[in-house]
Amino acid sequence: MKKKDTFIVIILGIITIAVIGFGFRYRQNKQAELMGTNSHSEINQSDNFDTRKNEQTEKKRANFLSAFDENRESNTVGDFLQYVNYAKGNSKIAFYGEAADQETWTVNTVHQLKNENGLPELETHYLSTLDSEVLTERLSELTEINPDVVFFHTPMPLYNYISWTEDGPVEKDNITDIISTYAEIKQALPNSLVVLVTPFPQAADPESEEEESWHQVDIDALLVRAEEYAIPVFNLHNEMMEYVTLNEMAIADLYENEELADVSQEVAKDIFLNVIKTTKVDTSTAFIIDGEPKKVEIEIESESSLESVEEVIEESEPVEIEEEWSEEETEVEVWVPTPAPPAPPAPPSENTGGATESSTISSSSESTSSASSSSSAVSSENVQSTEPVDEVESSSITEDAE
Repeated sequence: MKKKDTFIVIILGIITIAVIGFGFRYRQNKQAELMGTNSHSEINQSDNFDTRKNEQTEKKRANFLSAFDENRESNTVGDFLQYVNYAKGNSKIAFYGEAADQETWTVNTVHQLKNENGLPELETHYLSTLDSEVLTERLSELTEINPDVVFFHTPMPLYNYISWTEDGPVEKDNITDIISTYAEIKQALPNSLVVLVTPFPQAADPESEEEESWHQVDIDALLVRAEEYAIPVFNLHNEMMEYVTLNEMAIADLYENEELADVSQEVAKDIFLNVIKTTKVDTSTAFIIDGEPKKVEIEIESESSLESVEEVIEESEPVEIEEEWSEEETEVEVWVPTPAPPAPPAPPSENTGGATESSTISSSSESTSSASSSSSAVSSENVQSTEPVDEVESSSITEDAE
């Protein structure tokens, strides 16, 4: 019995070990299957997440582009940059004109705009014309860059200033130069959105008791001309003046060593970023995905055309003016007859005395008669005779008669 029991125990031990081994192997296989399933599920979930994300991004892009195109005449520059970024994959801006390269407030504005508007690939270029003789001197460089947005920093507008030429002083204004430069930029870059940026206020006239911008009138004149041609404008001048007024500051407090102070640089950045995000402008003259932008038509009368008009006026025939006849101003010369000399006395004679006297009187009468006829002829040829002249005639004839 002992041998039999021992054999049974051995068999049971082998079976037990086999069961344990099979169970362990089965557990390993199941774990492997479960790990493979989880890995596949995770991959599928990841793929689904990326797909849903791309679908949402594409839907957001399509909705944005559609909404922007429906209202192109009233959109912000920030939205336009996003529009271009969706269409092209990136966007470019350029600071052009009378502003120093990479000023603190412009650099900080671009950096914050990239972060807040989701434009990490935004390219920025600076083209200052402060050392240029004319505003269009660097236009060829700007054209090569081909930016999507051009911030055209205008010089301080001067209305009716005196310019000295070879012919002497001439009254001019540089507002016309600013508008014509804008027109040339748009002609060279028809797909770019060009925005005029007014300069910050300068110190007021020292002789003026009021703390006002020295060029406020000129700024207002520029705004009127820009509105006439539907030109987008960022009026940083007036925005900074509001800041100065609200904080009861003087304009001179904005500057330090003739440059914007650190605090003013931060204020300028906030103002500029705010107008980029909130100021509505007409973007129909710039890039559009399907179609061509609206053309900008600006006709400015040149000085040469004005000179030609003046030449035409000078060369025209003078107008003949008929002089009215005035009775008071007309002088009539009347001929007054000279009295005939008396006849020489005849020798006394009884027979001839009466005859002689008779002949003398007769000759005097003839003389008087001829004088009267001559005077009448002259008077009929002239326009007017005066009464004093008639009196002289009659007196002369009377003397002759006597």
